[in-house]
Amino acid sequence: MGLFDNIGDAEIFERGKYLTGGFRGVLEVKRTIAKETIKSGIGFIVEFAVVESNMPDAHPVGAKATWFQKMSDKTVAFPSIKAFAAAVAGYETHQTTEIDDEVSPHLQGLLQHATDNPADNDLVGQLVRVETEQVKTRNDRDFTRHMWSPYVDREEHVIDAADEVSA
Repeated sequence: MGLFDNIGDAEIFERGKYLTGGFRGVLEVKRTIAKETIKSGIGFIVEFAVVESNMPDAHPVGAKATWFQKMSDKTVAFPSIKAFAAAVAGYETHQTTEIDDEVSPHLQGLLQHATDNPADNDLVGQLVRVETEQVKTRNDRDFTRHMWSPYVDREEHVIDAADEVSA
């Protein structure tokens, strides 16, 4: 038995390129992943390409960007993911009635389809605005908060929640 037996079966770890606090820009969704991680458990991961950036040195146009949402506490994870999906669908987070009526009924099916088909789903290719801010957690750790908003008005948006794939 050699030191490198079965090395060909090893999974190559992918590292995300996370946005820093103070970022304002537009991102294009490239891939949506649900993945078990060593440090944080299951995570919902969205990979983006930077389309517009106020930080060209740190996050230039065309660069990869990653958003990781830890799923261990769904009371935190679900609202964050819902805010992201609503923004992609063309809604501001304060439009709670519209989001509850138009997005929420289709969210589970949309996200399941998105993670089952990471590079080929209705989120891929969509544009979304994001602003980030650096905050401290209760444990005094750095955390980057993402505030999502639509790239275009609802009337102009190509995603129609009523047409999303349902589980």
